[in-house]
Amino acid sequence: MSSRIVVVGHGMVAVRLLDELGRLTADRSTRLLDVTVIGEEPHRPYNRLLLSEVIADRADLGRLTLPTATDSSGMTVRVLRGVTATDVDRDRCVVRCDDGSEHPYDTVVLATGAAARRPLTDSDERAGQVRVLRTIDDCRELLAACSYPRRVTVVGGGLLGLEIACGLASRGADVHVLHRGGHVLDRQLPASAADIARAALAAAGVQVVTDAELHRLQHDGDRITAVRLRDGREIPTDVVVASVGVAPRTELARAAGLPVRAGVVVTDELRSPGDPQVAAIGDCAEPQSGCSGLLAPGWAQADLLARQLAGCAVSDVPASSAGTGQVVKLKAVGVDVVAIGDGPEPPAEARTVTLSDPAHRRHVQVSVLGDRVVAACCVGAKRVAADLTAAYERRTPLPDDPAVLLLDGLPNSVVPLTGDPTTMPAATTVCRCNGVTKKDIVDAHVAGARDLVAVSARTRATTGCGGCREVVCGLLEWMDDVNPTKDVPQPKHSRNDPGNIHSVASSLIDKEISR
Repeated sequence: MSSRIVVVGHGMVAVRLLDELGRLTADRSTRLLDVTVIGEEPHRPYNRLLLSEVIADRADLGRLTLPTATDSSGMTVRVLRGVTATDVDRDRCVVRCDDGSEHPYDTVVLATGAAARRPLTDSDERAGQVRVLRTIDDCRELLAACSYPRRVTVVGGGLLGLEIACGLASRGADVHVLHRGGHVLDRQLPASAADIARAALAAAGVQVVTDAELHRLQHDGDRITAVRLRDGREIPTDVVVASVGVAPRTELARAAGLPVRAGVVVTDELRSPGDPQVAAIGDCAEPQSGCSGLLAPGWAQADLLARQLAGCAVSDVPASSAGTGQVVKLKAVGVDVVAIGDGPEPPAEARTVTLSDPAHRRHVQVSVLGDRVVAACCVGAKRVAADLTAAYERRTPLPDDPAVLLLDGLPNSVVPLTGDPTTMPAATTVCRCNGVTKKDIVDAHVAGARDLVAVSARTRATTGCGGCREVVCGLLEWMDDVNPTKDVPQPKHSRNDPGNIHSVASSLIDKEISR
């Protein structure tokens, strides 16, 4: 008899769970798992990390569609889109939905994600007019609101807030960013680097207001006219966008009487201590290490839970400590920022060298322990940032004097940037989000995955932050030349135009048994 699994949520972590289950059960001769997925949004699953790229006009919504889960003879999948789970009845082991349907389970997986926080919800009756960027519908509404040059105020000077601000500025909006801290990106950059980033933002058309706490919205009838800060300052505006973090969605777990703190409390096995038949993964889950709000730990949780559900051996490494990322990149139009390490300040025990060049809006700081890079931040130094990232990830031995790492274009650079695939080592990490190497892309191409959709489905490259897309396309073009298929026209691998990715992915996803 097969095991009945109900997955509540159909976002990036849930898709990873389904894909890993498919991979683990693909060679089973009998059906082991009967999976029902309940997705609140009517859309096919998509990469929400790239919504800011749509705002910046560097991607369209079709490019966001995620590859379908791996087909499996050991699993059936039924996807319900546009359906909301309303209740987990733990006594009867069923999930009830707003369409009146009930879905029995042996294990229910909560993958409900998180909701964007909105400021002023308790103090301003019109706080609902503040926009956020969390879903495709949010993205469409924000683009419609800024369809012609407008005055926009973005509340929050973190990564997403700056990406939204720069994207809207590139579309002609007059943009201010309000940040409560003393400098932008205060979780990633020291103040000296943030000052350079602020100058780069100004050059990109974004004015940053620090030590700014939003107090209320000013209105003329139903129209927002300004934001008022707690210190009395006012900034004229037409549109307000909030990027002040997210809150785990715990409503179902709380109503079901399960332990909840910030998120749904889970053990290292990702099960609720109140009911082992309930699991939680992703943004809604709170393991012992707390809620990370990052994708990589959510994927690690999905992989671990998939092994449990498929009856495979489980790694000894607890999901709460797996998959934490150490390299952060700001994907903002006109502003290049990369931060490496655990926080804005360099490790006390490391040797740190700094190059600050305000005239050219460039700042590089690298910390070395022994002969390894342990932390760095780069503003306006794209090539150096790539070299330092490679040195950090590969643990490349460094020269005696780490100052040489700060020099862009150094002829004998210890970690040269490589634009030629023939000189790129096979072990080079191409997709950091999924640990995909050049060899993985080459092997996928040789095995028959000859376009971006097929390679993404096989290796998961480009399904995270999307920063590897250009490199993957370059490798595919190179492989088309060195490994051609006779009598078959070679595909074009566009770095920016999604081409037919949406239609191909959609046809694959339609293979799922959906209502």
